[in-house]
Amino acid sequence: MADKFARTGLHAVKSQRVDAPVITEYPVTLKCEVAEMQNQPYGLRVLGRIVNVLADEKVLDEAGKIDAGKLQTFAFDQMRNGYYAVGEKVGQAWHSGADLMKKQ
Repeated sequence: MADKFARTGLHAVKSQRVDAPVITEYPVTLKCEVAEMQNQPYGLRVLGRIVNVLADEKVLDEAGKIDAGKLQTFAFDQMRNGYYAVGEKVGQAWHSGADLMKKQ
């Protein structure tokens, strides 16, 4: 496709840290470097190392951390060809399943 960004209305600038574009309209950007490439029976797995994080202030909480509820992200389900909203907190990590980890 000749110019994906023009078609979508998004804009990209060259990253200062990695060889990849940064889409200026995205509220969060994780800049990664390839750490390892692994050939697996189901395809190629690429492991990355996060080297920088850019976040717009509108998605940060009072402590300056990214608030997943403010991201208005979505996930693609290729089995059902659907997009699903992400953001509602449904549990607390390391707490919600703690009772299941106890020996009976």
